[in-house]
Amino acid sequence: MSVFINDLVEESLNHRAVHHPYLRALSDGDLPDTQWALADFADHYYGYSLHFPRYLTTVISKLEIPAHRGSLLENLTEESGVYGEEEYAELAAVGVEREWIEGVPHPQLFRRFREATGITSPYSPDNEAIELVCWRESFLGTLTYGSAAEALGALGLGTENIVSTIYVPFVKALSRTDLNPRDTVFFPLHTAVDDHHQEALEEISLHFAATPTGKGDLRRGMIKALSLRSSFWDWMYERALTCAGASRMELVS
Repeated sequence: MSVFINDLVEESLNHRAVHHPYLRALSDGDLPDTQWALADFADHYYGYSLHFPRYLTTVISKLEIPAHRGSLLENLTEESGVYGEEEYAELAAVGVEREWIEGVPHPQLFRRFREATGITSPYSPDNEAIELVCWRESFLGTLTYGSAAEALGALGLGTENIVSTIYVPFVKALSRTDLNPRDTVFFPLHTAVDDHHQEALEEISLHFAATPTGKGDLRRGMIKALSLRSSFWDWMYERALTCAGASRMELVS
């Protein structure tokens, strides 16, 4: 990996989106009501997670080199619930059973988690919070209208590169609940195997980092994606600190 790409990887992992107070509070159990916060996250984040295959196919469509497209198509296959034996072995080592995930698309795994937290109302785009809509549409806009390098920077360096880190606080928070591990498998799955997705995107990014323009676009896309996620965490954190307390007061009264 080039020094430039390594530097971007480090920059992304040191970004506020990765070390956000919301994530620290989830990890440490330092929220008014962690279970409420997890259910709130499950409800709102579903509208982002549901579209991940769309994000990936958008980036694939911008790539001209067949080997690059093929590499990301393998990621898309995993998103649909198809894994190799090596991945199953890695997952088994962290307690993920094959039958929980085999053939189950990732958005469906997240929906399983959403329902396990008590969110039983059907998902409807008409009921989405504007904060989520702005995040998703801005992110999709970067992928759709930016250059191939910018799209790669957003999805790779600014998203896949941090996934295995930002989901760890959720794994820790969920370990303190009585939710069934099968219902929360979305998170250990992504902390265990998303490094493969990350590596594929970084290898493709090397091609675009060969020019000054490509380098600038990679970083621009990365910063856009990280900043959007950080803003979403701001909103989720504010809700976790205020809405949970208000909900408990309503129950008491």
